[in-house]
Amino acid sequence: MFLLISSILSAGTTGKLAGKVTDKKTGEPLIGANVIIEKVLLGAATDAEGNYYVLQVPPGTYSVRFSMIGYQDLIVKDVRVQVDLTTKIDGALPESVIGMNEVFVQADRPMIQTDVTYSQANISSEEVELLPVEEFEDVVALQAGVVSEGGEIHVRGGRGGEISYMVDGVTVTDPFNAGIAVEIENNAIQELQFISGTFNAEYGQAMSGIVNIITKDGDYQNFKGGVSTGSGGYYTKDSKLFPQINSISFDGIKDIKGNLEGPLLPGRVSFFASGRIKRDSGYLYGQRVFKPNTFIWDANANNFVVDSTVGLGNSFQPVYQNPTDLVSIVDSLIEEKEFDWVPMNWHEQKTSQIKLTVKVTPRIKFSLNRMDSDTRQQYYSHLYKWNPDGRSHYFNTRVGNLFRLDLSLSQSTFASFMVSKASNHYRNHLKNDPNFYKEIDFDFSKYQDIPIWFWEEYPTLDSTVYFVDPRIFDYTPVYNYYVGGQSMGFYNRKSVVETYKSEITSQINQKHQLKSGFEYRRTKISLTDLTVQLASYTGFQPVYQDPSESPTSDTYGKQGRTPEEFSFYVQDKMETKNMVVNIGLRWDYFDPNWKVVNDLRDPNYLDPLRPINEYYDLDGDGAISEFEATGSNLKTDSSRLQSNAFGEPWFREAKPKTQISPRFALAFPITDKGYLHFSYGHFFQNPEFSYLYSNPEFEVPPSSGAGYTMGNADMEPQRTTQYEVGFSQQIGQDIGIEITGYFKDIRNLNSTKIIQSIVAGDRYGLYINKDFANSRGITVALSKRRSNKVSGNIDYTYSISEGNASDPTAAFYDEQSNIEPEKVLVPLDWDQRHTLNATLTYHPIKNSGLSFVFNYGSGFPYTTEFVGNRTSFENNAREPATYNVDMKGYYNFMFMGAYRISAFINVYNLFDIRNELTVYNDTGRSTYSLLPTYTPQTSGPGFNTLNDYLTRPDYYSRPRQIRMGLSLAIK
Repeated sequence: MFLLISSILSAGTTGKLAGKVTDKKTGEPLIGANVIIEKVLLGAATDAEGNYYVLQVPPGTYSVRFSMIGYQDLIVKDVRVQVDLTTKIDGALPESVIGMNEVFVQADRPMIQTDVTYSQANISSEEVELLPVEEFEDVVALQAGVVSEGGEIHVRGGRGGEISYMVDGVTVTDPFNAGIAVEIENNAIQELQFISGTFNAEYGQAMSGIVNIITKDGDYQNFKGGVSTGSGGYYTKDSKLFPQINSISFDGIKDIKGNLEGPLLPGRVSFFASGRIKRDSGYLYGQRVFKPNTFIWDANANNFVVDSTVGLGNSFQPVYQNPTDLVSIVDSLIEEKEFDWVPMNWHEQKTSQIKLTVKVTPRIKFSLNRMDSDTRQQYYSHLYKWNPDGRSHYFNTRVGNLFRLDLSLSQSTFASFMVSKASNHYRNHLKNDPNFYKEIDFDFSKYQDIPIWFWEEYPTLDSTVYFVDPRIFDYTPVYNYYVGGQSMGFYNRKSVVETYKSEITSQINQKHQLKSGFEYRRTKISLTDLTVQLASYTGFQPVYQDPSESPTSDTYGKQGRTPEEFSFYVQDKMETKNMVVNIGLRWDYFDPNWKVVNDLRDPNYLDPLRPINEYYDLDGDGAISEFEATGSNLKTDSSRLQSNAFGEPWFREAKPKTQISPRFALAFPITDKGYLHFSYGHFFQNPEFSYLYSNPEFEVPPSSGAGYTMGNADMEPQRTTQYEVGFSQQIGQDIGIEITGYFKDIRNLNSTKIIQSIVAGDRYGLYINKDFANSRGITVALSKRRSNKVSGNIDYTYSISEGNASDPTAAFYDEQSNIEPEKVLVPLDWDQRHTLNATLTYHPIKNSGLSFVFNYGSGFPYTTEFVGNRTSFENNAREPATYNVDMKGYYNFMFMGAYRISAFINVYNLFDIRNELTVYNDTGRSTYSLLPTYTPQTSGPGFNTLNDYLTRPDYYSRPRQIRMGLSLAIK
């Protein structure tokens, strides 16, 4: 029978099973033997040489049945298939014996994967479940070559934001900020693939790594599911640094999650659904000494103190005339407060996912995948420690929809068509109150001549809400907490990415597997970024400043930017007995669909600086006379757009960019269980869209000094060339070792160029491609699979990451501080020379387990200072090293065969280690600063001391966190 039950899934989401079937007694190849992967019912028949292959097998662990008339069936159990890799299983069939129909054997899993041609890790759902981790990002952070610094993930010395995220073969990276555009919970992951090496041509728009998540399909025959509930909190004895968590409590963290899968139509239609609700109250506390509207303020700098509790309506009432009385006023206010302690870095999130899979025929399959998440949180701000209610709330709503159609064109050729839409809506404002902001239309008539600009509705200010700037401009000394007021900002961004993708894979013969595909992405970005203005020029009424008058406003409306991307690739995987070669070519196209200014020294046509751009040159002499510089002779906006001082249009279209990326990798044996691999490739990534479109009105106000930056839609793609060589060797039956060396040459990184304005002394930073870096290192990894109740992994990486700048705005801030930019390579902010990760799992008794994760990292670099001035070149010293231990323990209770109840405990930062993550540049420590030796204690409208202010709990790693709970699983 012709086995058309071949897999019909896309490249990048499946693996391959291959091998040879022989007569056990003679060793002769068997022609036409059947090979079937049970549970998923995929299979093939052997050819004239006894060889077979099954393409596009979903990742997982299976039993493989070999059968042929006249022979006993052979069933090989626990065969693991991994994404993008070939699992080799040979079958030697014994002749048929009466009364014996089946022979069972255990798969002999090699510790070394023979067709790995670049560094990658494939982590199964079972492995994730055993680790003390909460999110998939925690799993990525454990991989060799990964460094976490400043809240960003850096892979092999690259900058943050250089990872491409994929779900079920579709890119889900938000191009505005290079983060993931959807939320995926661990219980929905079938396999997580992390590639840190020179990945194949099918992967693009990434310079450092690929995170490829394959989500679970529902079971076609049986219902399964589970639910888990847990609670916990933070606990430390260091109450001076972390108040309010010096006793064990399980009210601070609540976490409920569950999943359900099964058939809607057995054998044809299945579903998988998961959901999670979690809240973490945080560990950084503030005290309600003040409230936002109890603010004593000399609002208009006239030495009249104003009490905002009197009212912020039509007038301010002076209550004191002597600013020195502020201290006694504050003391009287303090006596009226209850001093409630409140967490300041809380986080809550709801996520859900449902996936429907339909097998229309054995050759046609489609799926629908919907992913939703809603996140609300607040971040800690040291300035608001005694006024915690004045901070902004942050909201993030993410929705992903993915449709895919998979077709089996023949036994050896498959095609996939995918359509996805991912929406990432991020916003922050004063509080979570739907009545706080109301939507109205704004008519900016200045822009009616430019149809490409669109303005969206703006939030109005609720007159019943106080708006008080927390800064007391004329009196508040430095190093004092805010004694009132609130955040004055309003930010609302939405990115919607539509993706259309098609791929085809064909095993043209036993040696060559060809893949080819194209992808089109269209992004729509809307952005509103405003600040409440409250000063004498507003009559002390809270108003929004017209975005056309504010370079700090990045507002460009609901339909402001629509960049487009297109890519095409072709690659060949050649597998022979002694060599595996991956070779491919990728082409990328990017059109920002926006404009750039021709005259960078006078960029704003609405308020030009050159007189000849502001007024008509009536006599044509190329200069504007006093007679011509009159209000009646002002140029119209349309005239300025048509021609600037040099006779050019004011704007020109940014040019589309194209890139070609060759990729090559090979692996070959050098011992019976040892392999050497080498890989080389060029990798390109478009700048984050935030660098292309910032300061959309191209404004540089007069007398602004070096105060602003400007986006540049004509930026080039960033480029990395990477080389890698590695050696893998199996030692005994259960241990494997890998040694890998790499070098990365990184060019065209995002940077800033200082542009001198027409006005003397005024300059701004224009985003360009100028920064450069290189990274090199070596990784040694040792892995042990489970035997004698123990399994584990350990890896050590020595790396050097150097460049001319760690941040795209470094040159701009150096200009502000009159610092000469670096012209030589210096250590980058994430240059961690020594990194060690280890995981250990121990099963002391049946149905139980303990797992530990250990991390060590040498100190990151910092720049020494004294009295606020740099004392050496950038990043010339090192912070203290960091280390951490996490633990997970569980015990399973089995009953009625299909039910499992698990009791578990997770402890993060088991030994409550106080890692110093941010240091004072004058000491290199978080524990103290030299500021008190040269800065006198200043009394002000508060009562904190300088030492109070310099005690920074946010400079340290989080204290010990304990979680306990129960879970129920139905198998």
